[in-house]
Amino acid sequence: MAKLKTSNLKNRLILTFVAIPLILFLLFWPEKNHIFIILLACFCLPIIGSLEFTNLILKKNINIPKYLLVVINSVIFLFSYFYANDLFYIQSSRFTILFFILFLFAVISYMFAIDIFKREFSLSLEKTAFLILGLIYIGVPSYILPLLFNVSFNPVKPLPIFLNIESSGTLTGSLMALLFIVIVFANDIFAYVFGMAFGKNNNLNLGASPKKSIAGYIGGYLTTFIFVTFFYILFDKNVPILNNPLKALDNPWLFYYFIPFFGGIIVPIGDLVESVFKRSSNVKDSGNIVLGRGGILDSMDTIIYFLPFYFIYLQFYFTIIS
Repeated sequence: MAKLKTSNLKNRLILTFVAIPLILFLLFWPEKNHIFIILLACFCLPIIGSLEFTNLILKKNINIPKYLLVVINSVIFLFSYFYANDLFYIQSSRFTILFFILFLFAVISYMFAIDIFKREFSLSLEKTAFLILGLIYIGVPSYILPLLFNVSFNPVKPLPIFLNIESSGTLTGSLMALLFIVIVFANDIFAYVFGMAFGKNNNLNLGASPKKSIAGYIGGYLTTFIFVTFFYILFDKNVPILNNPLKALDNPWLFYYFIPFFGGIIVPIGDLVESVFKRSSNVKDSGNIVLGRGGILDSMDTIIYFLPFYFIYLQFYFTIIS
């Protein structure tokens, strides 16, 4: 068992030291449209993530169209990216948002009516519930992700409806995406490290994840503040990156440390929620595409869950200081 844990930690470290430099590079280049990291995110979240979620449903012997969630969540992701960056000038059409709302209405209506011509309805309620859950669980963060890269204090061409969102990629958006990754990865990785090192005799005995420990939870929570401090020192104190937009922050300590304060609570919940899904389907991992991590949902569960909270926080804070 100890050998297995060591091997798992080794795989996680290899993935971290390979993936993080790549992600850091893609976060800042190209800044105006973030096309490469968007393509990576599009492949991972709405496509592979939806496939894995569909497979979890199929494991429960609930028959749903295999690629339905893939198509829906991919359309949601692509619409958000095109609209956020005003590609093909779609913001100028007054019907764009209306068509998107009609699309969502049609999708939800189809999910409710998917068994209307069937003669077996014993699992119809479960089928509809799981499809709508997949739409919310993956579709909402898929929609938000492109918007995060366009966050701006004073947008020159503001995105309609949203607050403080520019119609192109921004340096502020890249930095906010980096801060998000710092918070999630620091909590996730060091909760695992502290749990392995000090969590042997203080398990939380959670049904969803019996190996979670008090030491892991506290270690991940406190480590997040340390890494946020490094981020603050690097990007807000000593590195004026072309008139660093983060310099405009009022009460920077309030901004930086409130995020890990509530993020340290929410991030572990994301991991537990996905564990509940897997246990419900009697599988250990959602997939096997990621070295040492299992599937895409195993690797992005905390990202998926925390992203909406983080984005809403940015919307409120940037609006207050603007």
